[in-house]
Parts: sequence; structure tokens; C-alpha cells
Amino acid sequence: MARLTLESLLAQKQELPTIAAVIKQLRQRHPWIQQEQHRYRSPRGFQPWTNHLAYAALMEAGLETMDAIEDSVGAWAATTCRWARLQQAPPRFLAAELAAAFRHTALPPLDEQLPVVLPCFRLMLPDGALFTEDGVPIPVVIVADLRAMADWLPAEAKRISGISCVGLALDGTTYLTRHSFQQIGERQPTVEDLSHPAWQWDEQAVQSTNQRMEGLAINALLVQLYQPELLTTGPAAKAPCGKGFSAGIADDTCTVRPQGPVWIGKDFRLDRTPRAPSEDTAAGTSSSASRRPHWRRGHWHTVLHGEKRQNRRMQWFQPVYVGLS
Repeated sequence: MARLTLESLLAQKQELPTIAAVIKQLRQRHPWIQQEQHRYRSPRGFQPWTNHLAYAALMEAGLETMDAIEDSVGAWAATTCRWARLQQAPPRFLAAELAAAFRHTALPPLDEQLPVVLPCFRLMLPDGALFTEDGVPIPVVIVADLRAMADWLPAEAKRISGISCVGLALDGTTYLTRHSFQQIGERQPTVEDLSHPAWQWDEQAVQSTNQRMEGLAINALLVQLYQPELLTTGPAAKAPCGKGFSAGIADDTCTVRPQGPVWIGKDFRLDRTPRAPSEDTAAGTSSSASRRPHWRRGHWHTVLHGEKRQNRRMQWFQPVYVGLS
């Protein structure tokens, strides 16, 4: 195979139809999308469910191409999209206020003790929650537990462990990060790790995008496992029924009732009330920078509970806004 160059990739790009045209065709012709498009309906402010299915189908269809050009991120994104389809991975809609809180929450170290109850879900992000370094929205992150995928992956991939997060940007690029259970430190990405066209990417900026994506995805996973009180199910929307749609329940008035959206933090409100810094903090330094209003990061902490406090679980402590009283 001839080596890819800037000129060859630009020439290929000019010959391809726009991604909007491809997405439109997939929505109209792809049998799986036709079957699944009425299973859910995205609330206002999120990527339409049907559009997400089309983007995921587009990524999955490119698996052989990604392998051929040795685009490891693209190949893994395609594999994860296929896994999500086979698992019928449900969408989870992250509320904007909770997304803001997650941006101020540090991720805890995870290990094999993490319950395997969510093999895969689609984290639907509100408008404006996550962008690429070029300002392109990333409206959906597919979050997959690699332990659940172990028997499905090829032999050479079974040794990896952790939580895989794949972001699908609206320009067709993909982002990948893995929250490892081994805690041995992930190597920094190289140009070979990045989706083509690789010459457009700034390695440090891509890593920053990945970190923000991982923060939203892992915190959303932990909330579903340990803070179920932040989960609510909204009322099901109604959509006109059509021939060949198996998802939803048709009634006598010929309407399809999609499943109600499952929200993460729909009623959550981030407390932005300034709090005076603690006496220890104020006495320990005279720097004006330390007294400047700022967010004190939230965190996850293992707490004891149950009979004789013998059981352990993780609990989220929200970020706190510290300012001058």
C-alpha cells in the first residue's frame, strides 16, 4: 500500500461527499437505523437520536478502511460502535449543570472491584459541553467496559483492561481514551494514535480534549453506579408511526411511543454560592492568588456503610465555590 501523504489525503477528501450528505443517506436507507430510530427521542439541546445512530453506523462501516490505513483510533472507534449496536447500548442524557460539576471533579483511581453492570452506554452530552481542539462539537461519547468485551475482542486485545471512552465528533473524527485499572500510567498519544488527517492535530490539544471527555464519561459512569438518586426517567415522547419500525409501542391512534429519556442529573443544580476560605487556608498563605475566588474540586471518596460499617462504596463530594466573603 502506498504511503499516505498530505496531498493524497486532501485529494481523497475532495472526492468524498460531505458528511451531512452521508448522514442523510444513512438515515433514509440504513436498515438498522430504520428499525431503531424510534426507540428513543433526544430531548431538546442534544444531538437527535437518529443522527447519532447515523454517525455511529458511519464509523462502524469504516472499520476495514481504518485497519488498512493503520488508524488505530478510528479502528477502535468502529469496533466500539459495533459493540454498542450489538449490546443495544442505551443513551444517558447528561444535564448541563451536572456536566459543569464534573468539569470540577477529579477522577478517582479505579480497579477491578468496579461493578460490571453497565457493559456499554451512550453518553449524550448537552450542547456546548465538549468540543474538539478545532471547536467541533463532540455530542456523544460511547463508554464501554473492556471486561464485558473480553470474550468478544480478538486475542491480542484481551490483555487490556479498564473503561474505554470513544467520542464521535460532528466532523467525522473520533477521540479515544482508556481509563486503566492497572494504574501504571498511560503513555502520551503520538501522531500514530490520532485519527486522520493527522497533520491537522496538535498533540497536546488532543490530549486536553481526551482528558475533558474522560472526565465527563467516567464521572457519569460512577454516578450511575453509586449515586442512583441523580438518575430520573422522563416521560416518553410521541412520534408518528411508520412502516417497518419495530421499536416503540404502537397504539390505536397510529403513534409510536419511544422510551422515556434517562437523565443523569436533570434536577441537579451546582451550588455557586461563594464560601469563605477556611481559617487554615487563610492563615497559611498571604498570596492574593490563593484568596481569589475559585472552584475547590469535587472528588470521589470511599465511605463505610451498612451493618457495623463493614461495607464500602464510593460517594461523590460536589465541587465547592470558594471566594471572598
